[in-house]
Amino acid sequence: MDEISARASIGRLGFPTRRVARSTAWRIDWVRTVRALLMVGLAAYAAGFTARAYYRNYFVFLPGYAHWMFTGAPSSVPGKPTHIFLFMGDHFEPTWDDARVREWAQRYAALAARHHDSTGRPPQHDWFYPGEQFSQPIFETMQRMAAAGYGEVELHYHHSWDTYETLRDTLKPAIARFQQFGFLKTVDGKTAFAFIHGNWGLDNSLGDGLCGVSREIELLHSLGSFADFTFPSIYENSQPRAVNSIYATRDDDGPKSYDRRLPLSALADGTGQLMMFEGPLIFTPTWNPRQMFLYLDDGDIHTAGHASPSRADSWVRANVHVPERPDWVFIKLFSHGVTGEGDMESVLGSDFDATLSYLEREYNDGRRYVLHYITSREAYNLARAAAEGANGEPQQYIDAYVRPFVANARPPATVAH
Repeated sequence: MDEISARASIGRLGFPTRRVARSTAWRIDWVRTVRALLMVGLAAYAAGFTARAYYRNYFVFLPGYAHWMFTGAPSSVPGKPTHIFLFMGDHFEPTWDDARVREWAQRYAALAARHHDSTGRPPQHDWFYPGEQFSQPIFETMQRMAAAGYGEVELHYHHSWDTYETLRDTLKPAIARFQQFGFLKTVDGKTAFAFIHGNWGLDNSLGDGLCGVSREIELLHSLGSFADFTFPSIYENSQPRAVNSIYATRDDDGPKSYDRRLPLSALADGTGQLMMFEGPLIFTPTWNPRQMFLYLDDGDIHTAGHASPSRADSWVRANVHVPERPDWVFIKLFSHGVTGEGDMESVLGSDFDATLSYLEREYNDGRRYVLHYITSREAYNLARAAAEGANGEPQQYIDAYVRPFVANARPPATVAH
């Protein structure tokens, strides 16, 4: 059959060759167009994310984040439940407003009464109170809250243009004032405290204007601090390179000495000075285009970032743990929970209430998960015990290294009204 006859035969059989060719060409053009649009979209997204990362200082931690993504150990251990330890480091800054603190205390007591962990303990709250904002009425209210079993008071401090000597000379009397109320002093008579640096400027990491002391870690250690709970600080140059980590560090003569990571065993042999205890830092998908479809969760509970069940899942996935105990996962949240009405609502309102209920329901079945409400001091003790080979139930280690504070050892008292 010659070519003309073959074409005629195909046409008679109902195969319009020219139409097929046009249809195939159209499909090829459509695929090419879609592919080109996808490439343009991906390029635009990459450029947009790069710009966002640059202006928000993500590049400080992105290499460490990539390392964490590929090296983080699983949190589950065959045959054992994963213990979830939740605690709140509140940058508690009432600016001397005693009435606001009394209101806060009443609302927190009501919230805590509705919740308990695997041991029956209510949620614990750490008031990292600014050492430069002393107020006797506020300290008395926090003293009653601590004695009632709702949490512990720790040290928060804002300072600028300081030297080692000037900072030491202001911190020492501030610590003494705290200790008059049973804070920062343990039942065995030792000065001990967890620390959060005001404005995230620890160890002069943001420059003299927001600190000034490049040997601040050494100074804090000499005054009795056992751990720093400042980070993450995702928009600041002070953010450590490592993420989702618990490690020891030692000071040097330069700023931001805490980027030097030491194993937690360095705390036992004296080569480490402070434990650096980071909270969760994790990207999670979102449908919000303003966030480039990726929400960066740093555990901050605030007016525009309320707690939620989906965030709680992300905190667990951040998998902050000590390598020796991958089945002990720590969730360090933070807030400015008394600063304004919106901040108070974020830590005392219905969303936080619902998130606690979700954690108690989904992460406390006793088989896959066991939930614990703890304090920063107890987190330090547990992390250090884990690094030193702790076995058995974690409850036996919560007071292992730093004993309870005097204010928390008193008989339960009525919360201020």
